[in-house]
Amino acid sequence: MKKLTAYLICALLPMLLLAQQNSDTAAITDPEFAQHYASRPQPTIRGKIIHASAEEMANIRIKYSLVHIGQPIQSSYEIRPDANGSFQIVLNERLPNRQIWFTLGDYARLCLMANEELTLTFDLEKLKKNFVYWIGDGVDFGGKDADKNRLINQYIVFQREQTPDIPTQIEALDINRPTYLSGLDSLFKLQNEQMERFFARYGNQHRELITGESTLAYYAKKIAYFLRHDQPLIDTPAILAPVYAISNDTYSYLRVLSLYLKKVGFSATKQTSNLETLARYYDETLPAAYADLLKLYMGHPDLKHLTQHYEAISPSLHFDWSRDYLSEQLTSLRKKIAQIDSISHSATVEKPLSSSLGSLSIKTQTGISLYRSPQQTGESLLKDLRSAYANKLVLIDIWATWCVPCIQAMPYAKKLQEEAKASNLPVEFVYLCTSGGSDEEQWKNKVLEIQQPGTHLFVDSKAISELMTMFNMGGFPSYLLLKPDGSYDEKTVNSLSNLQLDTLKDLLQ
Repeated sequence: MKKLTAYLICALLPMLLLAQQNSDTAAITDPEFAQHYASRPQPTIRGKIIHASAEEMANIRIKYSLVHIGQPIQSSYEIRPDANGSFQIVLNERLPNRQIWFTLGDYARLCLMANEELTLTFDLEKLKKNFVYWIGDGVDFGGKDADKNRLINQYIVFQREQTPDIPTQIEALDINRPTYLSGLDSLFKLQNEQMERFFARYGNQHRELITGESTLAYYAKKIAYFLRHDQPLIDTPAILAPVYAISNDTYSYLRVLSLYLKKVGFSATKQTSNLETLARYYDETLPAAYADLLKLYMGHPDLKHLTQHYEAISPSLHFDWSRDYLSEQLTSLRKKIAQIDSISHSATVEKPLSSSLGSLSIKTQTGISLYRSPQQTGESLLKDLRSAYANKLVLIDIWATWCVPCIQAMPYAKKLQEEAKASNLPVEFVYLCTSGGSDEEQWKNKVLEIQQPGTHLFVDSKAISELMTMFNMGGFPSYLLLKPDGSYDEKTVNSLSNLQLDTLKDLLQ
């Protein structure tokens, strides 16, 4: 085990030093961050769209996905600019470098780091000529976080232009081969060399973000190897990487670190496995900041269970930043639960099916009904579904025409639908397709192409985003059950391939 520890430390030490040099901010995992947290502002993004006609401005939709520490990995939102082209995004939590995947209509896609204050200016006259991926003419960065965000997007473009394509090669490595570790080290060494060429061109400012993200990705892959091969728990410092941002890489690192510690370290204590005992184990074995991050990472698919868990671990958190983050999550969860309960109790069943769901555009002899939903909010959409299907069990499939996994899963539902019909079960299958990324004609063509029986609704993407946020859903496909008593179940169905007829029968009891 000593050889294994020494190997890991020697392999990672250069990357750790690289990530800590020329740093102008402390890592979240650095005690220094906790000392200065109280003086941090709320991260704010202000935007302005210029050179757009009134019609163009009215049609622009701004979509963004905010990355979390724990479940769900991202929450999606949709906003519209004001008539003068202005918009604003303010984050309640004051954590540093919160990753946001941002899309401005059909004109630009950016990776943002919300840290203190960022201003964005979009010149529609220029953007109509060329869609901007990450950085380009027509997108300007301003404010305190301008250089940081400009650099992050420049690096994304730089990395994708490099030969060889190192991220693709890293993903292609076979974790079961004995040469995995040496291959991983070689590829990350090449990636470090690419980063140095980038810094030589653009300067060293904010390099801790880029090197820090790369280090997290490296640790995640390394720890995943130890997890796969049941390697014994090595010295704790050797598996802890500095965390500078709340990003996809941070989430992936926390996920595999949690799995490794639970399987290899916690299991050796012979304690009963639950969220509370695991939280105590983190406190006993990890530096306080890492213990808090892993507690915040732990989750549960059921909103009420997750709320209870957060309430239970709240007193054990060590820092103001982790307590503030947890408080915001609890506020959001309680609001969602209250909203869902309110919809369940207030919805009526007075409207006929056709007018409740929207305008019926197509109904085939093969059992396909297509409606254009008029609803613009997640709440009104839920009310209509409950009104339309009183006293029935409804499987709700939330999907997109461009989502390959969504479409690949649908044959399982088709088979299950046939079984439910043969058993005379009061079960309905409803498919909510987001308008994001496709138009109504594309949706109709796709449904008729795959011949998926059931009720299909083409729904405004804002309503879909609100619905998914309400139930802490992280992406497409997502599934929701509307039970005969009007309550909602977002935890039973995670995959259509594993859903059985007996499960539907049990839910109808």
